[in-house]
Amino acid sequence: MSHNASGTGRPSTAPVAAHSREHWSSARPLARVFLRASGITALVCWAVLLVWASFGTGASSGSSGALMIIGTVASVLIVAALVATAGAHAGLRTIVGALLAAVFAAVSGWAVYSSMPEAGPGQFITHRAGVATLAYGFGVVGGGLLALSEFVVEGYAGGRIPVARDLRRKVAILAVAVTAFLAAVLAPAMQLWAELANQDVRVGDAVPADAGPDGLADLAGVERFTDTPYGLLRTDHPAEPVPQAVTMLDPATGAALWYHRRWNWRSAQPPTLSQDETLVALTGPRADNNGDFQTRVLRARDGAEVATASFDGSPGVLLALIEDRLLYAEDKSAVFTVYDFDGDLLWKGEMPAGCEGTAAQVADSRVLMLADCVPAPDRRDARDHVLAFDLDDGTRAWKREIHQEAQVVPESFLVTEDTIVLDSRIEHRVSDGPFSARRFEHHLIAYAIADGSERWRTEEQTFGSTNSSACGGTLHLSQPTAPADGVVAGGESKAQAPSATRRTVQIIECYAATDREGSWLGVMAFDADSGERLHHQAVQLGFTPLEPEVARGWGTVLPDNRAMLAADLSLDPTRPDCRLYEVAGGKTAPIEFPADRHDGAGIPANWCHDAQLSAVGSGAAISYVKEDGTRGIAVVS
Repeated sequence: MSHNASGTGRPSTAPVAAHSREHWSSARPLARVFLRASGITALVCWAVLLVWASFGTGASSGSSGALMIIGTVASVLIVAALVATAGAHAGLRTIVGALLAAVFAAVSGWAVYSSMPEAGPGQFITHRAGVATLAYGFGVVGGGLLALSEFVVEGYAGGRIPVARDLRRKVAILAVAVTAFLAAVLAPAMQLWAELANQDVRVGDAVPADAGPDGLADLAGVERFTDTPYGLLRTDHPAEPVPQAVTMLDPATGAALWYHRRWNWRSAQPPTLSQDETLVALTGPRADNNGDFQTRVLRARDGAEVATASFDGSPGVLLALIEDRLLYAEDKSAVFTVYDFDGDLLWKGEMPAGCEGTAAQVADSRVLMLADCVPAPDRRDARDHVLAFDLDDGTRAWKREIHQEAQVVPESFLVTEDTIVLDSRIEHRVSDGPFSARRFEHHLIAYAIADGSERWRTEEQTFGSTNSSACGGTLHLSQPTAPADGVVAGGESKAQAPSATRRTVQIIECYAATDREGSWLGVMAFDADSGERLHHQAVQLGFTPLEPEVARGWGTVLPDNRAMLAADLSLDPTRPDCRLYEVAGGKTAPIEFPADRHDGAGIPANWCHDAQLSAVGSGAAISYVKEDGTRGIAVVS
């Protein structure tokens, strides 16, 4: 029988041509190409992300300790060895190496993640920790994909389909691009996650007074509050370093109206209020990267975030803000800058040579600066200046010089809607020696914000001599801003305290008694529109305060022109005799101070020694230090 040469017949077992064998051996399934390229790229991303997390300024500043360095070096070596193995050997060696690398990455990633602290005072999740966890995740995925790719084979002989080399290259490039893109997207996502994990924000939600780790009605340290029309703004955990953590308290109950806390951001200075006291700004660097600096603007009424301005390094000291501007002064410099709420520079201004801004405010389209100026070529003597600049372009509008012998302290530089009121204070040395006495002579001046014209001046107002430098006197306005709406716990609105038709400016100063042992705490009240002196009253003190903060805290002025004064009549600090007084209409009267808090707890007998009086609602809030070192609040009408 003969066979037909053209028939199908039995498959030939003859050897395949050499070039055909090479073609088939180089043909790999697309699935293997994709998995292999993705796995190797993920391993490289592991090393790159981990190195960036340890040393890159985008994730941190500096290294993250010995364990982080060891993990980074070990990871880079493992990735290098595994990539070399995958390139030289296919099969079992690559599978074993990839699986061991995945296990190492999983253990390391879990170690980093489990070491992340709960956000709180002095502890936070860093950017480097978040990116490091992501890096080890890429290590787990990369090792798994590389090991899995070795199990994808060509299949049985009849199913082999040649794939063009260009197509394999395109698939490999696609796999590399997808993996690298995921790394580029997930790295900032992990940084954002770290930011969110360190935040503790509550807006318009009252909580019990004893809630929180330290009790929201108590200050965790002997510090003072920032007075606002909406309550007392407390700086939480004021011990260094101070985090950006504040709580607005209802003074009547001690309950939190709102709080805003970012534990991974530090406060470079106390909170700054706008002139109308509707905005409050928190400014400072990231705790683990001083080059990353932000200023957060919150609404004082409910704590809602209005804007966040970001800067590359510190822009200086925040002196003032308005609804869309931030004013900074460079430290020990005559230069100051104005930014918008996006952090963009609007303009840069400069005070006269040798001048440094000590206080500032923004009102009536003017940037108002109080400057301390040393002698210069055009100025023989050191003296204070008041300068006004146009808010839009920084052009200097006007300048006024203070008497060369006088000083204006920042606390006595007050700004209303259209007027600057300041206390130009001259210190006279009365006697010499280790307990030298001095007397302060006050010159009250009011300038129009628009053009700097002098509206009124009241000169040579004195109380008496004193041996304490803390008794320099502080200026108070009965109505610093236009009446505003406040809030109570729970978010309901309430009206601001009734204000008198007349606005007053008052000096509160302590001085020595000449007719007896002890001291006096005096008050002088003036009409804010004309400068007319209305009355001069005083209450007795036992000892004279030695700290300026204590002297300033013992007095406040209410919107209805009443002055509230705290005093200790005892000459023995160990046996205090604290009293509270009211000065109204030129008459002084004692006020009964509660012996117990609203929750029934007792108020210490020495409550006045470090008291801070603040105007709230229709009365005054008295902040005092309790026996455990925290602060409590009592309200009197």
